[in-house]
Amino acid sequence: MKTRLASLCWKITAILVACGVIYALLPSRPNTTAQQAVARTRLALRQQGFKTDLADFDFSISPELQAREVILKATAPDRNSLPFTDPLNLMETAGNNSVIVVWKQDSLKRQSPSWPDNSDKLAWDEFRQIINQNQSQIDAACAAIRSGPIQFNLDASGGNHILLPHLAVMKNLTLLLNDRTMLALHDGNLDIAWTNLMAATRLVTAWKPEPAEVSQRVRFNDTKLVFDAIWQGLQTNGWTDEQLTRLQREWESADFFTNLPEIAAFKRASDVKESDYEQQGLRSHPPFDEFLHQVLRYPFSIWSNLHYRWRQDAYLRHGRSDDENALLLFYRDRELELRTAIQTPTWAQMRRLPGVTNAPSFRSKYPSRMQMMMNTREISRAIQSRGASLLGRAAETEARRRLIITAIALERYRGKNGSYPQTLAELAPEFLKTVPLDFMDGQPLRYRLTDGGHFMLYSVGLDCVDNGGKIQPHTGDQDFVRPLRPGMPLPESDLVWPVPATVADVQAVRQQEARAKELKNERQLEDESENEWNRSSLRQARVDKILATKWSPDAGRVSYQGRLVSDVIRNENVFGTNRPSLAELLTPKQVITGNEPEDLTFEFPVSYDAVTNMGFLLLLDADLDPGSLFAPDSGAKMQDRNRAPNGDCLLVWHTIFDPPRQHALQVEWTLTDTNGGEYWGKGPAMPVVTSNLCQFSLASAHFDPETGATFQARLPEQNGRYVIELNTTNGALLKTITGSTSNGVIKVHWDLIDDHGQRFTNDFFNSVFHITLPDSGRTQTLKGP
Repeated sequence: MKTRLASLCWKITAILVACGVIYALLPSRPNTTAQQAVARTRLALRQQGFKTDLADFDFSISPELQAREVILKATAPDRNSLPFTDPLNLMETAGNNSVIVVWKQDSLKRQSPSWPDNSDKLAWDEFRQIINQNQSQIDAACAAIRSGPIQFNLDASGGNHILLPHLAVMKNLTLLLNDRTMLALHDGNLDIAWTNLMAATRLVTAWKPEPAEVSQRVRFNDTKLVFDAIWQGLQTNGWTDEQLTRLQREWESADFFTNLPEIAAFKRASDVKESDYEQQGLRSHPPFDEFLHQVLRYPFSIWSNLHYRWRQDAYLRHGRSDDENALLLFYRDRELELRTAIQTPTWAQMRRLPGVTNAPSFRSKYPSRMQMMMNTREISRAIQSRGASLLGRAAETEARRRLIITAIALERYRGKNGSYPQTLAELAPEFLKTVPLDFMDGQPLRYRLTDGGHFMLYSVGLDCVDNGGKIQPHTGDQDFVRPLRPGMPLPESDLVWPVPATVADVQAVRQQEARAKELKNERQLEDESENEWNRSSLRQARVDKILATKWSPDAGRVSYQGRLVSDVIRNENVFGTNRPSLAELLTPKQVITGNEPEDLTFEFPVSYDAVTNMGFLLLLDADLDPGSLFAPDSGAKMQDRNRAPNGDCLLVWHTIFDPPRQHALQVEWTLTDTNGGEYWGKGPAMPVVTSNLCQFSLASAHFDPETGATFQARLPEQNGRYVIELNTTNGALLKTITGSTSNGVIKVHWDLIDDHGQRFTNDFFNSVFHITLPDSGRTQTLKGP
C-alpha cells in the first residue's frame, strides 16, 4: 500500500514538473484587444487636451531661476543643518481671540523645556547668537528671493518617485526668515525686519510649485507660517504706507487654485508609467535553469509556483490593460472635478461638489502589486495630510490671504486717518477695490473694533459657522485640545486675525503655565520619592546578608597594569614603605566632623590624587546582587569626595537622603587604564547606623527658579510636626513654614516669596528642619537639603 501511495505521489509530482517546464517555456501573451482599448483612450484624452505621459511635463527652468535655486539651497539645505532652535510659536493665545506679541516680551518661550535646567525660556541674546550665523549668506538669499520668480529644476520622468529635496529648503528658509524678523523687531531694526518679512512673503507668493500634492501642501503650510509672522510684524506702527502697499500688492498677486488640476494630470501620467513598469516585471519569466533548480529542490512547491504564475499571466492578459484604461479615466474625472471646483467663488459652494472634501481613491477589480502600492500611498498621504483634503487646505490658505490683505489695508487706513475705520466698507476704493469677502461663505469678512484701539478680523473657517472670532489654539498652548478628526479645525473656532494680548493677559498666561508646571513637578516628585523609598526598603532587606558576607583575601591580589591595586592606590604619605592589604585600605573609618547626623565622613588611607586621576571611590549602601534590577541604585544616595590634609580620600555621606536605620556600608573602587580597560572591586562591609528622623527625596535638593522649591520627606512614624527655617547662605532668615502630617510624609512647597513679600532670586539657600514625633516623643533638628 505504501509503495503504491509513494508511486502515485511521484507521478503527480512528475506531471506538475512537466506542466511547469512547459509553462515556463511559454511566453506570456497580453490581450491585444485590451491594449487597443487603452490606446484609443489615450488618443481621445490627448485630443481633449489631457496629458497622459510624463514626457508631457517639463520641469526644467531657466539659468536665471537655476542661479536663484543654488542660492536658496546653499542658505537652507534640504537637511536641517541650520543652528538648532525650536520654531517660535507666533500665535500663542492669551484668550479666545488675543495673541501674545512675541517680540515685545523680555524672553522667548521654547516649545519644550531644555536641558539642563528644564527651563522653557530662551534669552534674546542666546536666540540672537543662534539666528545671526551666516548673515551674509542669508542676506544674499533675501535679495535673490525678492529678485524674481522661484522654481526648482526637477526631472519629471521620475513620476511618483520624483525627488523633491527643495521642500525642506522652503520650510527651513521660511522659519529662518520669520525668526530673523522677530529678532529685528525686538531690536528695533525695522528695515531689517521688513527685508526678512518681504522675503518670507515671496517664498509663498513667488514660488510656483511643481504639480505634486505634497508640494502644494508645503506651500499652504508656509503661508500659515508667514501669516503668523505678518501679524507679529504689523503690531508695530513703524511701517510706511509704501512698505505696506508693496506687501499688500504681493499678497494680491498670489494664486492658490489655478494649478491644482495639474496635480491630477501629473498623477495620471505617473501611475500609468508605474503600471508599465509592473507589466515589464510580469512579462519577465525567471531563467529556465533557475526554475528547474527550484522545482528539483522543492518539488512539492510546484503547485503554488504555478498558481502564482497563472494569476500573474491572467492579470497581464486582462487586468493590467483594464486597470490602465480605468486609471486614465479615473484621473480624467478627478482633473475635471478640480477644474470645476476652483471655479466656484466660495468654499460653501465648493464643498458640495464631488471629490472636494473626500477625494476618491482608485480601486481595481483585480488584485495586483500596483493596487497594493496605491493603497500604501493612499494611507501615507492620509497620514501626512492629517485628514484634510487638498481643496480644504487651499480654501483655508485663500481665506488667510484675504485676511492678510484686509489687515494691511486697515493699517494703511489707520496710518492716514489716525484710527481704524468703523466698517470695512470705508476701505474701498482707496485701500481696497471692493469690500473684502470671506472665501468661506461669501459674506464680508467679520470685523469689529476692540478696546485699546485695536480690531479683530476673522473668517468663519471651513465649517462656515460664525463662532464670534474664537481663535484655534496652537498645539503648544495650554488650552489646546486635539480635534477628533486630525487636521480639521477645532469645534467652535474661526480663522482669526487676533487682537494683541495686554500685559495683564500675558501675566495671567504665564502664571497659569507656572501653576501647571508646578503641579506636574509635584506629581513627578511624588512618584520619584515613592520609588526612592521603595528601593530603600529593598536595600534595607539586604543589610544582614551583606554584613554576614566575608571579604575574600584573594581579591586583594588584583593587578592594575602589572602592579597590585593596593600598591597603586595606597597613600605613601601615611604608609611610607609599608604595604597594607587592599582590605585594610578599603575598610571605612568614620571621622567625627561635627556635621553629624546629617553628614557622615569616612576616611580611607588611599591616595586621593591617584584615585581621582585613574578612577574613583564610591560608597555603597547595602549593595544589591550583581545584575539585580536595582543594582545601579546601590550607591549611598548623596555623597561627596574630598581630599584630606594628609592626602587621604574622604567620602562624605549625606544621610538625610537615606532611611534612618542600620546600613551595611562598603566602598567600591574603579580604575581605568590608558587603553580604556576598567578594573573594579569592593571592600569589606561595616555596620553604620544613621539617626536622622526623616528621609528626604533627592529632588528636594534642587529648586526651580520659576515655580519654587518642594520638600518631600518620609518620617518613621505616621504623626509628625515640623517647623522649617529657610535661610540665605549667610544665615539670614528668609521664610518660616510650620505644619504637621498624619500620613508619615512631609510635603511642603515654597513659592520663593520670603516673609517680607520679596522674591528670592539667588541660586542657593539653606534649610533647617525642627521635627517632633508626638507618638514616641522624639525630636530632632536637622540641616535639610
